Amino acid sequence: MDKAILISALVWIFPVAYAQVSPSFDVASVRTSPLAGKGGEGSTREAIEFSPTTLTMRDVTLGSCIRWAYDFKEFQIVGPGWLGSDRYDIIAKATDPVPLHRLRLMLQALLADRFRLAAHRDFRVVSFYALRVADRKPRLQPTKSDAPSGMRPSGGALEFHNMSMAELAERLHGRPFGIDRPVVDKTELAGTFDFTMKLAPNDAELKSSLERRESEQDTSLFIRPLRELGLKLNAERGPVEQLIIDHAERKHIEN
Repeated sequence: MDKAILISALVWIFPVAYAQVSPSFDVASVRTSPLAGKGGEGSTREAIEFSPTTLTMRDVTLGSCIRWAYDFKEFQIVGPGWLGSDRYDIIAKATDPVPLHRLRLMLQALLADRFRLAAHRDFRVVSFYALRVADRKPRLQPTKSDAPSGMRPSGGALEFHNMSMAELAERLHGRPFGIDRPVVDKTELAGTFDFTMKLAPNDAELKSSLERRESEQDTSLFIRPLRELGLKLNAERGPVEQLIIDHAERKHIEN
């Protein structure tokens, strides 16, 4: 057989063979979350835990499942509004230990099976804030602890622990910051850090400032604190990879 023809044949055969061995969980349960139906405090508190053999998702929206499965941020998902409202409990197990990236692929297969999820990737030009380094030596202390990443108020400041710049960028777009457009990490700073962002004289004024800023969609509150850390937000526009949801069924298949 001609070499060029053989290579062409292999290109067509291998993707089909790969698709046929798509990874999947051995056992999986998908149910409507009973907690969400009760309403009140805690009814929208999501919990996602995983190990090499188990994935447990409590009170999660389908949008959260998609973000975890494809490792995308919220602003990168384009789909119907109900992706962020209906809530589910998912418990899935594998017989043999698998790495995180394979767990994500297995969840993709589960969502396709139970929600008939179909999606494709595309690049779209959007407006966003780029989190960039403002100084040569940002004032960020490398984390020396194995504690989970987190943020807490303290005396009018927000203390960040074991926080990567990608996590900080994502938090700036969510509450309590609520910056009005996506924030993308462009710092090129690897690893995790401990740092403090001073925003107000005390916790009471911090709470008031954050609430006022959120209602007014004002980013000026964060300009100075970020500068003091050697960081900055630049308003930019450019192509960002997005996951376009082509189809998803609200009434899922249980078990």
